[in-house]
Amino acid sequence: MIMRKSRSFVWHLLLQLPLLLASCQKNVPAQAVVTPPVTTTRWVNTSHLDHLYQPVKLPGGTEVGTVGIYSNYPNYNLVGDADEGFTCVDDIARTVLFLAHEPDLTTNTDKQTKLRKLTEFVLQLQSANGYFYNFLFPDLTINRAGQTSVDQANWWSWRALWGLTEAYPFLKTLDPPLADRIQVAAGRVVGNMIRDFGSKPLVFTYVKGIKVPTWLPFGSGSDQAAVMLLGLLNYQQQTTTDARVGALMAQLGDGIVAMQYGSAQQFPYGAVLSFENNWHAYGSDQSYALLRVGKALGKANWVAAAQFEVDTFYPYLLREGFLESFAITQSGSDVAVLSKSAFAQIAYGIRPMIWATLELYDQTKDAKYATQATQLAGWFLGSNAASTRMYDPATGRCFDGISSTSQVNKNSGAESTIEALWAFQRIEQYPAVMTQLEKYR
Repeated sequence: MIMRKSRSFVWHLLLQLPLLLASCQKNVPAQAVVTPPVTTTRWVNTSHLDHLYQPVKLPGGTEVGTVGIYSNYPNYNLVGDADEGFTCVDDIARTVLFLAHEPDLTTNTDKQTKLRKLTEFVLQLQSANGYFYNFLFPDLTINRAGQTSVDQANWWSWRALWGLTEAYPFLKTLDPPLADRIQVAAGRVVGNMIRDFGSKPLVFTYVKGIKVPTWLPFGSGSDQAAVMLLGLLNYQQQTTTDARVGALMAQLGDGIVAMQYGSAQQFPYGAVLSFENNWHAYGSDQSYALLRVGKALGKANWVAAAQFEVDTFYPYLLREGFLESFAITQSGSDVAVLSKSAFAQIAYGIRPMIWATLELYDQTKDAKYATQATQLAGWFLGSNAASTRMYDPATGRCFDGISSTSQVNKNSGAESTIEALWAFQRIEQYPAVMTQLEKYR
């Protein structure tokens, strides 16, 4: 499965070499010195995200917002990447979604301006084929050929759809012409999704004895299918009654459910595999998507599958001190572990579990999910294998990862920052969780 290297196992190897990226600082647009942290009563602090943000003018003259991918300890200057670029749709769409849900958005003109300019960035990177390019080079030209940037059916196109459709309701009032362009852009990528995935035969194959669906992205990518589902649900609710959209959501959701393995007593305890016979923590939004979309579409079996993972697999991960990944094989009814890795652990692997647990708390009002969400959030606040506070609400920085029980990558790039802010932005909506988190202050 093709992954952008900063989101893949290749990128996570950089956790072992935190100073390596310092050599990549050339050709990055000039950045201001980090401002002192602000005092805040929220867990969410956008100071570091604001540092990563920079407006630029594209060669055609359009002003867009950017978010720097890498920011390195100890000074947290921004670092570029000569191969991929210095900013990308994958992170900017995340930031769009974050800003669209900020509680002061209706009165905070700075956040409104950033939302509009970041949305413009995403729109500008849509290709003529309807999918999206991902990266922008330091010279402000689009990376059109890189493996992790090409305009294809991949993570950044799904994330673009999700981010745009999350911003649409607010921008519909603030900037109707921009909202109209969102609808057009979303319609193009959804049309591609229907064309490329809507008529795939619903057949299975076997990988190491594990039965997997073949109609998801890259054959069995349930992680990508989850992000597709979230964008498609928004699009359906906002713009269309096209039955093909509902049909595509149905087969994507059913494919995700088919990737669930194990029982309450048997490994992997109800985990939804990410791809083929593998599970990885990063990007595992499957249960959140099944809960949210399943509720909207009346898919009780999707909700039940997600609840099983939250009830059985997440507590296992908490007991284990979290995992990065594992692979399994099956012979008859016996499931065996082929490999298991505890590290690297990153914010992108923890936030999805918090969202899913809080969504289940919403749907059930069961207090145990507030407690579990607090336990999961504890990873950010020192309850982790390295006994290190990964997120600092005084600065808004989140360290990039834990590579062993004694080694933490103290860089703080876009993905880690935004994933941490996403986690705490959602948590702040739940007084029961906020009360329990006070022990970490």
